[in-house]
Amino acid sequence: MEVHRDPDITWMLSNGTTWANSGVSLRFSSANAGRRIDQILKYYAERGRAAGFWVDPAATPANIEELLKQRGLRCRKRFPGMCCDLDKLPKIAIPKGIRILQTPHHSLYLRHPHPYFGPITTAIRRHELNRLAHLAAQWPKRFFDIVALAKDNRPVGACSMFLDDGVAGFYDVGALEQQRNQGIGSATMAHALGFAREQGATQAVLLASGMACGMYQRVGFREVCRIAYWYRARKR
Repeated sequence: MEVHRDPDITWMLSNGTTWANSGVSLRFSSANAGRRIDQILKYYAERGRAAGFWVDPAATPANIEELLKQRGLRCRKRFPGMCCDLDKLPKIAIPKGIRILQTPHHSLYLRHPHPYFGPITTAIRRHELNRLAHLAAQWPKRFFDIVALAKDNRPVGACSMFLDDGVAGFYDVGALEQQRNQGIGSATMAHALGFAREQGATQAVLLASGMACGMYQRVGFREVCRIAYWYRARKR
């Protein structure tokens, strides 16, 4: 994986999906925005990758979305950006028979489907599982995987969390499809938010899908912005 922290954008190249071949914090100048976008798109294309850009409300220049559209990118969706103040957490009950703890070992998901990724049976899913294991090994005091286990020690809910500068960022939040609407997702997130507060975090942030917004609101999140995901498929 390559991570490029340029002054006007942070972007990465990965063996994963388009989501993992994208840029954030677009702060281009009006004079060079088109040229910089072309440079990055060319880099992805030469390496056989699709490309994506996350356009937040502070992205520049003002016509950044028009520049992306001119280059064949399209907006897939505008995702709710959500924030939670950790000093105002509601009490969420844990469903009967469920234990919530830090993931004991990522090999657990070689035996059981990951609640977010599903069965680890494809190259991309193996890549994602390896990513989680790598982050946990590299930053054991900043990156945490939380899992909800049923009575038979089968994972039924999960989320990942990265702590930095008093903020907890949440990713890969999910519950097994057949066990949704049972309070497992809410309980898993509530546990993780409480854990983040114990580690000194004061706020939590995430990008939500429309389906999960209600659950996030129940555990204390509120929508603060919309972040657009623009992408272009790999050219064959």
